[in-house]
Amino acid sequence: MESTLNAGIAMAEAMQNQLPWLEKVWLWVTFLGDPKNLYLFYFPAAYYASRRVGVAVLWISLITEWLNLVFKWLLFGDRPFWWVHESGYYGQAPAQVHQYPSSCETGPGSPSGHCMITGAALWPIMTAISSQVASRAHSRWVRMMPSLVYCTFLLAVGLSRIFLLAHFPHQVLSGLITGEQPKQQDGDPV
Repeated sequence: MESTLNAGIAMAEAMQNQLPWLEKVWLWVTFLGDPKNLYLFYFPAAYYASRRVGVAVLWISLITEWLNLVFKWLLFGDRPFWWVHESGYYGQAPAQVHQYPSSCETGPGSPSGHCMITGAALWPIMTAISSQVASRAHSRWVRMMPSLVYCTFLLAVGLSRIFLLAHFPHQVLSGLITGEQPKQQDGDPV
């Protein structure tokens, strides 16, 4: 397991040292992917646009928030910034990583709540937009845009969490997988 954690630290260190100019972007993306914003921004906007979609966003947010907490109790998982300093693995050659306010999260890290909760709760919004676009657009590429934006956003949230040393890559991946929604058979947005 130490080799997996070491690889995660190496990835974060490379991102921080090779792409320091993206720091403000990653901070902004992690803010947008914060689960509390589901209640403050995404749910009210979705509810205003469609009561059905808004209620789905709210319920999915609540359920996945609870599930994420249960998974964190069961899986535990160290946080990268704290693991670097407490493991003793970097005793002789310390990792060149920077601390951010998000790095100071002290609870268990697996799975990533930003990826799991936000990914699950934004699914009804994405499917509702996709169905609206599909009914109006004739181009296959235009119909794929909501899905591409959704996937790109979740990828950016995951990378931001790694950059900020809030999560290891495997924790981000587990958050993305556990937050994945099953596909609807009838094409309904929810």
